Amino acid sequence: MPIVHGFGLFTFLACLRFGAPIVLLERFDPDAVLDAIERHRCTWLPAVPAMFAALVECQRARGRNVCSLQVCLSSGDVCPPRLQEQFPALFGTPLRSFWSATEAAGSLTYGLESGPVSRIVKGAEVRLIDGSGAPVPRAEVGELALRGPNVTIGYWAGPGLIEDAPKDGWFRTGDLMRQDDADDLWFVSRKKDVIIRGGLNISPAEIERVLTAHPAVRDAAVVGVPDPALGQRVAGFVQMERGTRGIILKEILAGVTALLADYKVPESLEMVDEILRNTLGKIDRESLLAMISKPEGYDADRGARI
Repeated sequence: MPIVHGFGLFTFLACLRFGAPIVLLERFDPDAVLDAIERHRCTWLPAVPAMFAALVECQRARGRNVCSLQVCLSSGDVCPPRLQEQFPALFGTPLRSFWSATEAAGSLTYGLESGPVSRIVKGAEVRLIDGSGAPVPRAEVGELALRGPNVTIGYWAGPGLIEDAPKDGWFRTGDLMRQDDADDLWFVSRKKDVIIRGGLNISPAEIERVLTAHPAVRDAAVVGVPDPALGQRVAGFVQMERGTRGIILKEILAGVTALLADYKVPESLEMVDEILRNTLGKIDRESLLAMISKPEGYDADRGARI
C-alpha cells in the first residue's frame, strides 16, 4: 500500500511502534512483491483488491514460495468474492476484507467470513443511523457512525482552526452497512455512490459482485446515468478475462437478470480493456460515467467498443 494511503501509513507506523521488520518497495510491482515475500519470509500483506488480483495472476504464471504469509488484508474498495475464493489455493491463507477510515482507524477489524464483513473492536462505539441520525433496527441498512478517542476531532484548516467537527463526537463515515445477528457489519455501498432509480436505492457494489461472479468477467463497475424520467439509470462496465472477449454481453446480462431484482439490472453493459481506478485502487466512477456517451464504432447489440 502507498504510504500516502491511511492503511499504508498506519501499517508503517505500527511496525515502528512494535519493532517489526517491514519491507518497503519503491512502487507496486506484483512480481517484485512476490519476490520480496519469498526472499524475506514476509507474514503480513496489506493491499487494495486490484493489487491482489495482479498478485494472483503473477503467482499463477510463476509460483513463488509464499507459505510464510499469515495475514492478507484487502482494503480501499470492495474485494470481489471470486478473488477471495481463488486466493487461498495460491497463497495458503485467506484473503480478508478490512474496513477502515483515516478519520477513525481502529474501530473495526477484519471479518472471519468471506465477503465485505467487519467485526467491531472491543470497546469501540459504533452505530448504524438513518438520515436524521436515529439508530436503524438490526438487519436494516444505515450509515456507519463511530465515536471514541481514536476518532478525528475534525479537519485542520489552519492554525487554531478545526472544521467539520463530528456532531456529539459521532463521525459519519458515509458508508452504508447492515448488522447481522452475530454483530458483524456488512458493507453495502458508499452513500455517495448509491444509484436512485425511480425512488429505489441501488448499491453499485451489489451489482458489481454479481457481474464479477461470471467466469468470463475479471473486473466490473456500475454507475448511475442521469435520466429525466427516473432520476438515474444503471449502466455497467466489464473487463473480460484473457481469451474470453468473444463472450456476448447479452449472455452476461442474462445471468445477472436471474440473480438481481429487475430494477437493479444494468440497462447497458460495456466491454472495456480496463476498469478505470484512481491511484488508491478505487473505481473512478466519474471517468466511467463520462464514457457513457456512445462514440462512433459502438456496437449497441454487443455493448462493446469496436
